[in-house]
Amino acid sequence: MSEGNPPPYRSGMATGVGIVLLAGLVLAIADVVHTGGAPMQVLGLWSLLTLPIAIGAGLVLAGGNATWGHGWVRGLFRRLRGEPELDRAVAGVLISAAVLGGILALGVGKLAVGLVGDVQRKSVGGLLLGVVVVALVPMLALGAIPLQRITRRIAAFIPAFGPLSRVVILVVGGVIAVAAAGLFVIFKRLDYQALNLASLFVPALMPVLAIVLAIVFYGPLSGVRERIPMRGAVAGVGAIIALAFPLVGLRGAQTEAHQIAVTEHSYVGPRLIPALRKFVDRDHDGYSAFFGGPDCNDGDKNVHPGVVDIPDNKIDENCDGFDNQAAPSLPDLPKTATAEPATTLKGGENVLVIFVDTLRYDRLGFTGYQRDGKSLTPRIDAFAKQSVVFERAYSQASNTPRSVPSFLSSRYPSQVKVDAHIKNYPLVDESNELLFEVLKPAGFTTIGKSSHFYFCDRQKYPDTCDGVKNTDGNPMRTNAIQGADEWDNAGALPISGSNHDIAGPRIVDKTKKKLDELAAAKTKFAMIVHLFEPHSTYMEHDGHPITERGTASLVQKYDYEIGFEDALIGDLLDHLDKTGLADKTTVILMSDHGEAFGVHTFGGERQFFHGMTLYNEVLHVPLLVRVPGNKPREVKEVVQLIDLAPTIAALFGVKAPTSWQGRSLVPALEGATLPPLPAFAEMMPSKSWPHDARSMISADGKHHVFHRISDSRWEVYDLEKDPDEKKNIVDSPEAKALQQQLASWEQAIIAASEGGGGK
Repeated sequence: MSEGNPPPYRSGMATGVGIVLLAGLVLAIADVVHTGGAPMQVLGLWSLLTLPIAIGAGLVLAGGNATWGHGWVRGLFRRLRGEPELDRAVAGVLISAAVLGGILALGVGKLAVGLVGDVQRKSVGGLLLGVVVVALVPMLALGAIPLQRITRRIAAFIPAFGPLSRVVILVVGGVIAVAAAGLFVIFKRLDYQALNLASLFVPALMPVLAIVLAIVFYGPLSGVRERIPMRGAVAGVGAIIALAFPLVGLRGAQTEAHQIAVTEHSYVGPRLIPALRKFVDRDHDGYSAFFGGPDCNDGDKNVHPGVVDIPDNKIDENCDGFDNQAAPSLPDLPKTATAEPATTLKGGENVLVIFVDTLRYDRLGFTGYQRDGKSLTPRIDAFAKQSVVFERAYSQASNTPRSVPSFLSSRYPSQVKVDAHIKNYPLVDESNELLFEVLKPAGFTTIGKSSHFYFCDRQKYPDTCDGVKNTDGNPMRTNAIQGADEWDNAGALPISGSNHDIAGPRIVDKTKKKLDELAAAKTKFAMIVHLFEPHSTYMEHDGHPITERGTASLVQKYDYEIGFEDALIGDLLDHLDKTGLADKTTVILMSDHGEAFGVHTFGGERQFFHGMTLYNEVLHVPLLVRVPGNKPREVKEVVQLIDLAPTIAALFGVKAPTSWQGRSLVPALEGATLPPLPAFAEMMPSKSWPHDARSMISADGKHHVFHRISDSRWEVYDLEKDPDEKKNIVDSPEAKALQQQLASWEQAIIAASEGGGGK
């Protein structure tokens, strides 16, 4: 058969494959230019993305050609333009399909909560949901028959413009409407600056570009297309080349430069590489060696980052680059948390912990930060002048569900016993010994004041948190409130609502009322007050108009949230004075983690907010302690948030349990120099962010070592010369010893966790 009239199936396949491959090639070249390196790797990823779509489009066009003949797509559009009745009928079908599809989506969403979210065996629930959906589809299809009679009349009101039929107008209009709605949500309801939108938009351009190319090459440039000899063979060769790109570009060892280029700068790499690593795990140990992945031996399931390294066997079992030379053990603290308190400083009668979520140390006025020519935190600044300020206090995690259980139990995140660490919000096991449980036997009435989904617990407080669900669909319960005689979490909203809530005023109001009661009854108390405002999504407040744009607007909103919180903290401290409790109450101001503003990239995403890295910006937190009668001072030694609970216990003569890993900071409160110890942190994989990392601030506070386990990469920063951590000095002379120190601790913490730590 001649080239001008090829077999219909072959012609359709060539057209679909050729057009989509050309669209993919254009976008791939744009991505190569954007990435600035690793061209074969980027082309390989785009080939993996494009080929299935190209083959699918080819099969559809081939089947259509074989059934309705050459040019059936153009013929369909001509018929729709020439036969108004057919145009209305098809438009009516599309409208009815959209209506029924929406009903099906809403129904499946509701059923999913009951059949999957609220059952123990998710696989059984998923199977039941699948059966229900299959049963619903034919019922809805039957419902389309009477519905189509209505929608067909509605379709008559849709005008046809010139060569464009009602169907085309309806489809294009629907796509534009959905896109507009999505953009409205993104730009008006979300912090779009923090979203990696390019990684979604650029691949989504492929079908759009393919349609445009098809219109051009079968319209104005049809003559050019027809002059291309052996178009079917050209499309076939293109498919073979596309198939070769992944084999050439993605196989074998990758240089660190190529890894960084693809996983941090490419449009498609950040999303495709993690998915491919899950697929390419030859020994099924949960870790992959694909494209520089963290598994250094993908043929041995006993070698991966999650195992304890056997010392002195010349094998790097945990893939950290070291063969540990000694059996791992946690650092022997100079004055352990389990020792009897040996101090003359007393905390008074009560302790109040003001816990401000997501508060960076370097955003407070007393650290030198200003906006609009002034400090935004005058009340916290004044409190700092009355307190012992720990200038180098570090969190052990960069998000609330890891950090809060850690500092309340004085244990590193992986040591906290939970139902499952991989969950976004793990359930803290009752066997953990949290701060309030230790203080209660000493006569404290233990109280929590908050209004946030994380502290919901309908088992203990059934009248609160109605409808507040965990991300797995079950009622929210983290059990971080264990040991509290009373935890007032009234007004807590679901996750999305909490993130848009301005809860601080009502929390402070109910805290003031409680302080009045405690003062009148002369009750000895330990209280934690959780204030949430600096956490995203940042809310705007009267008197603080947002004048910046882009990332700068996020920073401005965050700063004003801190200023808003500062006034609430001042109100609370004033009330403590008014009740007469200030002279006999230790007051601690602290945060669980900091915040990021796009300085660093991790997991292929420019990092805003927190919980997704372990850079200094999300670990360095304020820790201010005002003890009645104690002199204010600054402490420059490195301390950790897990030191908070042992410090409170020591101030009140309470023996700390043996499970606690932190040390008492009371000697520093009295003016003594603390023995130098490093600060460690962990980022554990979760369902929403499956990345693994650990870090260490050196004992002298001068260096930060960041082990990006998921990326099989080490980073070392000089915090004195490079506080923003922009220059990795991993090849410097001092880096290797620092890496070895963190590697030894990693093995120690893994061994400790396996010996009775978190599940």
